[in-house]
Amino acid sequence: MGKAIIWTHSADADLSEAFLELLEQSKSIETTTRIITEIYESTSILADNPEIYKLDTLKENNKGNIRAYEKHTYRISYLVEKNAIYIIRVRYARKEPLEY
Repeated sequence: MGKAIIWTHSADADLSEAFLELLEQSKSIETTTRIITEIYESTSILADNPEIYKLDTLKENNKGNIRAYEKHTYRISYLVEKNAIYIIRVRYARKEPLEY
């Protein structure tokens, strides 16, 4: 059995904001729900294979435990710990890159 996937409050809020922005752009609840669901479910692979993606280059002073990947032009950053994976950030990838 893999590690637990834990969404931080910040990442959860980011995903909710992405839902609202995408809904406003697409005007389709079905499309928006499908994309957000796919983003959310894409994190499940991390439970068994957390090092599948590259280190997050936007994280200042990254000690090698924060990684990131893109899904549907959204960038998902996550923290790899011994017993869990923490989803820490979801951001539209075409916005100006922000270090954190």
